[in-house]
Amino acid sequence: MVKISKSIIVPAAVVLCLMLLVGRPVGPTAEAQAGQTGQINEEQQNICVLVQAFVVEVDLSQLYDQGVSPIGQKPNSVSVENILKCLKTKDIGQVTTGVKVAINSGQHGEAKIKETIQFKRQLNVPNRGNVPPNVRYSSYDTGKMLAATVLVRPSGEIFVTFDFNQSTYRNIDGADELPPGTINREWSGAIELRSGRPAIAAATQNEETGVFLILSADTI
Repeated sequence: MVKISKSIIVPAAVVLCLMLLVGRPVGPTAEAQAGQTGQINEEQQNICVLVQAFVVEVDLSQLYDQGVSPIGQKPNSVSVENILKCLKTKDIGQVTTGVKVAINSGQHGEAKIKETIQFKRQLNVPNRGNVPPNVRYSSYDTGKMLAATVLVRPSGEIFVTFDFNQSTYRNIDGADELPPGTINREWSGAIELRSGRPAIAAATQNEETGVFLILSADTI
């Protein structure tokens, strides 16, 4: 199981360290790419692409046991295959969230959800006889968003620019009087994908856990 103290606030942009990004360097947007190569033809415009984003949390010690370099040194940088091996064991790796959006080539799309979670908490007051304990409700806002622009190249590769945001909480327990730890993740960039082949688009880590943004794109 991923071990993160519930009393520690974990802002991804400040505390977590950037790990190796797998894929080509961040480049121009899909619109700029299209402008460089001419207008997107009608055949390309009719290609629909399903972009999927998954957040995966993995025990770093298990990656190191597979021979992964702690600093991403080649040829032992972390790969999707390493992460998949960890996902086979529940207490080692887990997919914590996912977002999908279908977009026509050369177009922009986004999918997002916001939720408010209500948790009941009992306030136990001693020496009140038969008077029932006080009950209060705590509200927690969570959400996630994937925005992407795609361009299917004549070679079949799919160029994707993306923005991914996630706000969530750790260890929300109705019996716990301490507020939960908050997690806010923001990742943006660009990557070229092969249809049906997931890749690591971004990652962060702390002392014990690596958090990876896995992107895949499939023509549909």
